[in-house]
Amino acid sequence: MMIGFFLVPQLAQAEPTKENATKLVAADGKKPADKPVQDNRGLTFKNNYIAVKAAPDAKKVTVPFYFENKTNRTIKIARYDSACSCLSAKVKGGKLTYQPGEKGEMKVDFALGSFSGLVEKTVLLWTTDDVEQRPSSVLTVALTIPVLFEVTPKTMFWEQNGSKTPKSFKLKVNNDQPIRIVEHSSTNANFPYQLKTIRDGWEYELVVTPTDVTVPAFGMIRLKTDASISRYQRQMAFVCVRKAVATPPAKQP
Repeated sequence: MMIGFFLVPQLAQAEPTKENATKLVAADGKKPADKPVQDNRGLTFKNNYIAVKAAPDAKKVTVPFYFENKTNRTIKIARYDSACSCLSAKVKGGKLTYQPGEKGEMKVDFALGSFSGLVEKTVLLWTTDDVEQRPSSVLTVALTIPVLFEVTPKTMFWEQNGSKTPKSFKLKVNNDQPIRIVEHSSTNANFPYQLKTIRDGWEYELVVTPTDVTVPAFGMIRLKTDASISRYQRQMAFVCVRKAVATPPAKQP
């Protein structure tokens, strides 16, 4: 009598998929662990750009930036810096290491000095995961300081070898009290000027006529006022004969 042997082919194990994941359970009853995904983000700030308005007599403004570690890893702040000495930053409590889900606060102090109008400055923040050339966070403070004494434009230009046409700066007071010009002077005799009073304490005109436009030149007209706030006591109007731009020769047909 012959006894037959039948070889039963071994079934190939299915690849884990979303559909069959519940079927692929190890002998010990544990589901295969998912491979963790590396999250390369830095700290997440509630706002990276904050616009604020300052009072005319303010000397410093403090701006809070709130952040959170929304990654799945520990993040450590390596350093933070600003290109402007007018900004200084500090992390609340001096804390530099943040676990997933932890929150923190960075306060930025803006020393206003003689600034007026719209001024934007930034703070750069590096974590220990960042390369030197690419900080993971760039924080911007956009500060608006009232312009109580307005000079328009800030700079007046004449072209080299062009016309010596008189040009005028408009000086306007945007205040509830008059601000008068009490002194004025020029740093360059090539730019003689005439100061005209339109409305005393409120509106003036500065007419400048260069004596020579054959060479590039630069100068300032300094204005001293009787403003009660020091920021508005010294103003400047800039004048410039700028170098002529060479015109490329016309192409021959």
